[in-house]
Amino acid sequence: MTIWAVLPVKRYAVGKSRLRSLFSEAEIAQLNRQLFESTFTKIREIPEIDHVLVISREDLALDWCRSHGGTALMEDSPSSLNLAVTKAQGYVSEHGGGCFLVLPSDLPLMTPQDISRLIEQMDGKRRLVIVPDHLQSGTNALLMSDPELIKPRFGTDSFRKHTRQALAKNAELVVYLNQNIQWDLDTSLELNRIINNQPEISILSQLRKETSS
Repeated sequence: MTIWAVLPVKRYAVGKSRLRSLFSEAEIAQLNRQLFESTFTKIREIPEIDHVLVISREDLALDWCRSHGGTALMEDSPSSLNLAVTKAQGYVSEHGGGCFLVLPSDLPLMTPQDISRLIEQMDGKRRLVIVPDHLQSGTNALLMSDPELIKPRFGTDSFRKHTRQALAKNAELVVYLNQNIQWDLDTSLELNRIINNQPEISILSQLRKETSS
């Protein structure tokens, strides 16, 4: 079973817009870079994953991906997360297919062990494994037995949209609840939970020092 991990990455200066009241522009770019590189490194530690595909319009991310053994795919412009994932689905289908795992780069609590446990849920020819966010509204991870199994519908209420597609196509559906994957870094509430539990992201470590002093 070939497994592709797909990592969509926004431009470093654009991502995490809802945290701009807490960080400077330079810090936002640094945070996004560190989140991406940390997530990519964790994925590369998983022996079951054969390919890591990064799709982005951030040249630094694409260059870093290539230099660390990944596959870099330039995102179209204009684009969106759903269009980027759709393009990645087409690329994987054209290059032999296999299981298709979509992970965002803003899951700083996620460990390689969490990813391995997620992959273990894939035990079927037509199966969708989904990890919702902690509110069980959004989608924080999506693992498909085939890259074209469903269409990406990330955004508002994406958890329901993805699960309904799987059921409509008579695919096996597994909802996998994993707290480390369910907590993304998107709002100040999530930041407050994550900030004291992620020492490897240096900008978060610095913020932790500032808020505790």
